[in-house]
Amino acid sequence: MSEHNDAIIQNMSRVGLEAANFLVENIGEYLVYNDFTELLFQRMEEEFDLVQIRFYIIDSEMENLIEESVYNNTGWLPGYGLIPVSSLSGKFLREKIERYTDYNFHYLRVLLHSGSKLLGLMEFGTKSELPDVKVKGIQAATQIISFALGSVLFETDTIREKENTEFNIQLNDNLQDIDDIDKLISRFLKMTMEYFRFDRITVFIFDKDRENAIVRGISEKGREYSLNILPELPDLTEDYLSLGNRIGYWFPLRTTTGQIGMVLYDNLYTLHKISDSVLNSLRILSTEFAKALDNINMYSSLQKAAHFDRLTGLYNRNYLEEILDIYNRQSVFPFSVIMGDLNGLKLTNDVFGHNTGDQLLKRAAKVLKESCTEEDIIIRSGGDEFLVLLPGRDELAAKKITEIIKEKSSGVRDLKVELSISMGYAARNNRREKLFLVIRRAEDRMYRRKLSETNSFRRALISSLKVTLEEKCCETQEHTERMAGLALQLGEKMGLVGSEIEDLRLLAMLHDIGKVAVNSDILNKPGPLTGKEWEEVRKHPETGFRIAHASYEFSQIANYILCHHEWWNGNGYPLGRKGKEIPLPSRIISVVDAYDVMTHDRPYKKAVSHEEALEELKRCAGTQFDPELVQIFTTLEFD
Repeated sequence: MSEHNDAIIQNMSRVGLEAANFLVENIGEYLVYNDFTELLFQRMEEEFDLVQIRFYIIDSEMENLIEESVYNNTGWLPGYGLIPVSSLSGKFLREKIERYTDYNFHYLRVLLHSGSKLLGLMEFGTKSELPDVKVKGIQAATQIISFALGSVLFETDTIREKENTEFNIQLNDNLQDIDDIDKLISRFLKMTMEYFRFDRITVFIFDKDRENAIVRGISEKGREYSLNILPELPDLTEDYLSLGNRIGYWFPLRTTTGQIGMVLYDNLYTLHKISDSVLNSLRILSTEFAKALDNINMYSSLQKAAHFDRLTGLYNRNYLEEILDIYNRQSVFPFSVIMGDLNGLKLTNDVFGHNTGDQLLKRAAKVLKESCTEEDIIIRSGGDEFLVLLPGRDELAAKKITEIIKEKSSGVRDLKVELSISMGYAARNNRREKLFLVIRRAEDRMYRRKLSETNSFRRALISSLKVTLEEKCCETQEHTERMAGLALQLGEKMGLVGSEIEDLRLLAMLHDIGKVAVNSDILNKPGPLTGKEWEEVRKHPETGFRIAHASYEFSQIANYILCHHEWWNGNGYPLGRKGKEIPLPSRIISVVDAYDVMTHDRPYKKAVSHEEALEELKRCAGTQFDPELVQIFTTLEFD
């Protein structure tokens, strides 16, 4: 028996030596730990009735044991495990070995160490509990492996640190002489991918407000890509942020002016872990890249900030002041100007948000550029104001350009609101006339034109918003007509007359106009809404209020729209008004709308009968609805 035991220990010592030699001979190879674990499994499987081996290495902070490889008879498995050193029992740390049983399998854990320094851990899973002699055999093998692992970790860190330092120097030299941001990003991506071989590297370069970004990336095969839609990005306050399980890391791109972007290095496809030694290199790498970006941004910003509007790319007011002084001295003649004011920008910002307003401004700038020649000078002179300088061109030319601008504006169909620019033009009468006087005449004409166009524009805008609402949800013309008919009956029963009845009719048409700003997927969702989705829907009375308030013709019903989801008991929204604090037209529409919704199919529910709807109104009288209105409503004549 003693000879058999000695043979097992000697054999395992040879297996340990073979595995240790494999580690030393393959330092730095990409899959060395996977291959090492497979080698051990194959040598031990039959003798020890193995089901699995797990291999862990201590991290650089000596705080966690990170799972590098898992192997069983099906092959390699992705390693996700992490064992905090603080979770290990004092007995295990002293004795370096422990056993446990789980799901009918038996496990033996052995710490890999060099003196008092913890290097790693190996876990052997077996079908049956191992006798002491086999445990001693595994200990003999892992002791030899520990010696090799200590050398491997030290040499790997030394070699990698030297190589990474050399690469960082080389990359920095290559980046600093580039003055074009696209070339800089491409050079960074290609050089970094060639050296580190991640699955992907993706760069995000923010604009000033972090609302948009340049998004460029590269795959392992060297194919570069870009994204037009900015995904949700993490808030990076630390040096880096893990995706989890060490398969990817976010690094911020910080400069003296703040964070200008971030880089994501990931192995989401292969699930290969990124080692701790690489993290420090990536931190330095990202810092050098940020410096190079900052150099370009500083140079570009100095050029653009002086003369260009950041949003539209047009010349700005600073440039206007400089160029007017030059043209006044040169007395260029003929010289015409066009002054334009973008209609509906404030309403667009209020209803759809400033992003949509910015898109409207950008499209207006694009139309102006397409309508003018390269010799013409287009300036964003104010928030919603544009000025076109036409040196060498007369008033007739200015008139033709305004006609082209109007025609092109009317052809824009992909915005949420109509693109409309009120314009006025004027020309220099003689060489001595100051250009600011010409601009003033054009501005006066523009404002006179705007006064005559504003009301018709607002009517057209609200009409367009109604069409948009009908297209995106179930607020159909038939629904509006049914609402109006019942509301007018109820209003007359309550003593409303004249303009009050007309306001009620308008309210029936426009009470839900604020839903144009709600995502159509939410409006047409067949199932229950989430809390966040409800928050979005509950904003529509306020949005509708702003839309109606912006138009003279509809401003008198703005407050009714705001209050049409208030409840009699004060539990409604958005103001929490109750009882007769809620305007009567709003209370009327609340009852009528609820009835019509209940008695007609919606994406999220089936219609109920007339009788069932009336019973529901009665049930909610005194809580949601004005009880007097509900009682009168039940006496109306229904089709």
